[in-house]
Amino acid sequence: MEWFLGFLRLFAIGVPGFLVLRLFRLPAAAMMGAMLSAALFALKDLGLSEAPAGANLVLQIVLGLFIGVRVNRETRLEFAGSAPVALLASAWWLSLPLGLGWLVTRWFGLDLSTSLLGTVPGGIAEMSLLALTLKADAALVALMQFFRLAAVLVGMPFLSAWINRRVGGGRQGQKKPACSSRDEKSPFPRRKGMVLALTLAVLGGLAGSWAGLPAGAFVGAMTFTGIASVSGLRLCPLPAGFRTTAQVGLGALIGLNVNPEVIGTLQRMLLPTLAITAVMIAWGILLALLVRRKTGWDLMTCLIATCPGGITQLSSIAEELGADPLRVSLLHLVRLFTIFLVLPPLITRILA
Repeated sequence: MEWFLGFLRLFAIGVPGFLVLRLFRLPAAAMMGAMLSAALFALKDLGLSEAPAGANLVLQIVLGLFIGVRVNRETRLEFAGSAPVALLASAWWLSLPLGLGWLVTRWFGLDLSTSLLGTVPGGIAEMSLLALTLKADAALVALMQFFRLAAVLVGMPFLSAWINRRVGGGRQGQKKPACSSRDEKSPFPRRKGMVLALTLAVLGGLAGSWAGLPAGAFVGAMTFTGIASVSGLRLCPLPAGFRTTAQVGLGALIGLNVNPEVIGTLQRMLLPTLAITAVMIAWGILLALLVRRKTGWDLMTCLIATCPGGITQLSSIAEELGADPLRVSLLHLVRLFTIFLVLPPLITRILA
């Protein structure tokens, strides 16, 4: 009972910040709002001092499930023709953070884990999970990721309007959900698809955690559901509210680690973070032009698929901006999988 009450308290301190940021329509409101709200509680010593046991594990499993079920047979077929471009984009986005991370560590004295995870474009929730696992400064990592995501989400509509005037924009893509409404009357109803996805995510999360992988529960849940989905099993994601709840919980978990020393670091890193954001957006535009030259895809798809933002947010706006949502999701998925395969063991090896 005490464990359950601990979870309720964790979400209770995160929800106020989430509601405030959502009121102002800010990006990543669930996670960033909860982090700010929990940080205030931690700094003022107003209540919950630490998260309940297993909270990190549960949140990783839920977030990993939502990424894994994005992989399906359509993604596999598209990957068969786009593998070189997807791998190029992944290598492109691993090379820059290695250089930027080294410079940030050298010039500003941050630990290497924080510098690398703050400059790699893997998404706020995903990189914050890795930061917690690798003992990096999760609050600073989340802030660096937030500034970049906000810049992309705010700037991309203006950039797309300029592109539409210059080159005619992109084409409208059709996004097919992993489990459509017509599945409600099929022999394999939506509810069974959700139960199967959750079961696989829990098994994968426990296996990844037991194996001692960095963010193992997230990686395991993502891998198990991804493999099952691409193999033809009809998996359905949980209702979107579960993802929002998990993001609120993760934000609160990070916020509880904030202390006066972290606040001082955040103030010192504000201008460098803005500069890093500008460099990474320019790096993404260069990659978009290269991908367009190699594939002949429309420019808007190339821009959204290669820009340094999170998969959830960018996939959701792809069709609205005239990009191909399947190709956008594919390139971001491959990049995210590559980051989780390469970066944690690389950081561990460097720090050993």
